[in-house]
Amino acid sequence: LLLDQTFIAGIGNIYADEALFGAKLLPTRRSDSLTAVEITRLHAAIQQALQLGIQREGASISSYVKPDGTKGSMQDAVNVFRRTDSPCYTCGTPIKRIVLGGRSTHFCPTCQQ
Repeated sequence: LLLDQTFIAGIGNIYADEALFGAKLLPTRRSDSLTAVEITRLHAAIQQALQLGIQREGASISSYVKPDGTKGSMQDAVNVFRRTDSPCYTCGTPIKRIVLGGRSTHFCPTCQQ
């Protein structure tokens, strides 16, 4: 649901992964299973992830550069995105990668429920 641009525009893989980590939610959770508290937590985590992306001027993972030719630094501030098998910064559990809806997603199986 987070990657559905008709529902919430602007959230790509990096921000979805990071928001779900911030909200402590597994990417496999169905949206209709979330409690009101979890929805509030997810909303706050989405805002935080997007704000961090703005502060870090985007993510230069492949070819993205800013108008002045320099790179953004969001990719240097991620907790789970593209960190497969690396230890979680919070608990040390290896970050996992799965494919959902044809897209890769990364998460900590311990911190996210």
